[in-house]
Amino acid sequence: MTLFESLKMFPKIDLHIDYFGSIPKTTVENLTNDFLSEEIEDTIDYNSLKDYSDYKKIVTKVLTSLKNIEIATSDLIEKLKKDNIIYAEIFLNLDLFTKKLKKRDIILTILNVIKNSNLAINLVLELESKITKEEMYENLNILYEFYHKGINGLYFAKNKQENIDSYQALFDKFIKDNIDYIIPLDSKLTNQNKEIYYNAKRIIYNIFELPSDNFLKLIKDNEIILEFPITYQGSYHIYDELKNHFVYDLYKENIIISFTTVDMTILDTDLLNEYCKLFNIFPFNLHDLVNINLNILNKLNINDTIKNDLINEFREKANELL
Repeated sequence: MTLFESLKMFPKIDLHIDYFGSIPKTTVENLTNDFLSEEIEDTIDYNSLKDYSDYKKIVTKVLTSLKNIEIATSDLIEKLKKDNIIYAEIFLNLDLFTKKLKKRDIILTILNVIKNSNLAINLVLELESKITKEEMYENLNILYEFYHKGINGLYFAKNKQENIDSYQALFDKFIKDNIDYIIPLDSKLTNQNKEIYYNAKRIIYNIFELPSDNFLKLIKDNEIILEFPITYQGSYHIYDELKNHFVYDLYKENIIISFTTVDMTILDTDLLNEYCKLFNIFPFNLHDLVNINLNILNKLNINDTIKNDLINEFREKANELL
């Protein structure tokens, strides 16, 4: 069996699937009208983050009914199954849906599709700092109602210009209520409240500099997963430039890392594509990939029975490839 065949069959874990950015093109075309079809063709061959965002906007114009949301979610999950995903976390921004739909109904529709799929999937609720206080309050009510009932975390997306300390009170509440949250690090940790990072479930590392020793100690001591959307990182259009990237060194330092499909140059979620790039660039091997995914599975904030079943399923499938 070739390396590509092994990676294709490998049981995959994807902790960051963007819901709107991952709905298959064929699904959108089946649910849309002729006018939107032209828009899709105009953006489908995109190669920039702006084009990626434009496609997501098209998806929001299509998912204006609970029936369409049900179809789109089903098609996305079927794709995950074909990609040999055994566990996934789907990031969902409720404020991108039409205001005509109730947020609770959207969540119930998506969770019902997930339940009937028999695939281990959780939602991560995505909050943007730019929303109104009323929208924030509504989203937090959804989070608390469905926490550990299909939603297992919250991702807080701030503007790059903002300092995360501005939201200290919000994070204090999450810490007090044992709500797992995920935050991006798109600037240096200097002068930011480290307590917010200590208590994070995951940190999305969107900068190109080697983490400082203090930051790595913080990550290690608190067993935080450091998420690397590797091909999203930067202006790396030639993969050879990534050879000097430090992610392999972090793995050797026993940092818990995760590779995801968040990528400005792809439409559907495709972790196989990411794996192939990683194996072409870095000295990772299949044993490393097994260790990386076992570390992730052991840190998942899910029911212990489900977690143990996933670990056993993963070991069984991975061992067939080693």
